[in-house]
Amino acid sequence: MLLSALLLLSAPAQEPVPSELRVIDLKSHIAFLTSEELEGREAGKRGGHLAASYVENQFRRYGLKPITEDGSYRIPFPLGKDTAYNVVGVLPGTDPAMQDVFLAVGGHHDHAGLGSRLSGAMGFPYEIHNGADDNASGTSGVLELAEYFTAHPLKHPIIFMTFSGEERGLKGSEALVNSGVLPNDKIMAMINLDMIGRLQDQALFIGGLGTAAELHDILDPLFEKSKLDLELDDRGEAPSDNTNFFHAGIPALFMFTNIHEDYHMPSDDADKINYVGEVQILELTRDVLVLLDQKKSLTFVNKGGMGMPESFMPRMSEHYRRISARKKLKGKLGLRVTVEEERGLVVNTVTAGSAAEAAGLEVGDLVVSVNGTETPDMHMLRRALAAGLKGDEIELRIARGSTKMVLTAVLK
Repeated sequence: MLLSALLLLSAPAQEPVPSELRVIDLKSHIAFLTSEELEGREAGKRGGHLAASYVENQFRRYGLKPITEDGSYRIPFPLGKDTAYNVVGVLPGTDPAMQDVFLAVGGHHDHAGLGSRLSGAMGFPYEIHNGADDNASGTSGVLELAEYFTAHPLKHPIIFMTFSGEERGLKGSEALVNSGVLPNDKIMAMINLDMIGRLQDQALFIGGLGTAAELHDILDPLFEKSKLDLELDDRGEAPSDNTNFFHAGIPALFMFTNIHEDYHMPSDDADKINYVGEVQILELTRDVLVLLDQKKSLTFVNKGGMGMPESFMPRMSEHYRRISARKKLKGKLGLRVTVEEERGLVVNTVTAGSAAEAAGLEVGDLVVSVNGTETPDMHMLRRALAAGLKGDEIELRIARGSTKMVLTAVLK
């Protein structure tokens, strides 16, 4: 069945939809996406799959339509030896004459997992990188706009998308654009939301304004009235998913609040999100979509080049200096363990002069927990020790024969 025909079918029953973009919704989405259970949402791993399933469930709850005939919102793609999932839902438009001309909104839902170097983690291995700003903020923005527009549909249908594999080199959006699932030649414009959760001094970067001949005429009056301090750029490429849509000949905008000291670090947590600021950005994005909805088409312009904030590279250089300094502070316990099926983690080596030796650990001790985290296997032991810096005190609960003990080690 043609997608345009599918979109004219009645939408399934759904819950009442708020008439405004709401902080409470963003907090709820980001709280789940940054929860420990998702372990940093690494693409192709369990946490990434849980994030995709969460988005799928929200799309279904809002009454969005699957873009595929088999009724699936999740679109799989290969990622190395793993499989990852993009998520796509479509909101029908109100004008039957416009059902073959789409607007699109997207953002990636993956992040750097448990310190995955493949995904660009800048913390230590096995540290959870929750990625609240990068990019639970953008994912929550896609969800909030999807819910909003179900109550305020436009004439054009809107494709809402979240991508996996962005942190692996924009692999998810590349796979989706090349999959044949999207009607690329019928997408009038795409808006990419990436790291929109740290609005500071009202500063927002918007790239891609030169990728359609009409965009400045349509949007400049809106931007001039905005209370946000907008840095505008015409170029269509960036280290984010709008690039793949631009390369497919689709005008693509990029919303971004710039990097910060928590970029790709374990400290990118939900309590640092500027939720009121994100609502401001989503309100502007909503208004952009409303203005684009008045048009029947846009003229693509191949305006290439890397469009990023002027301060991006100086900030990035400073960030790398901070990361390098932190790496020198990594603390070590100084032991090796063996996994014994009946017992658990048993110490088989204590390094001379190490923190473990100073704490009184001995060969044969069973490591029960570290700082209150049970350590039944190597994975959990590495996670428990991952964030430790030189000089940090850690509490070790051990069993030595039938005796249970609590030891304190100072990492070296």
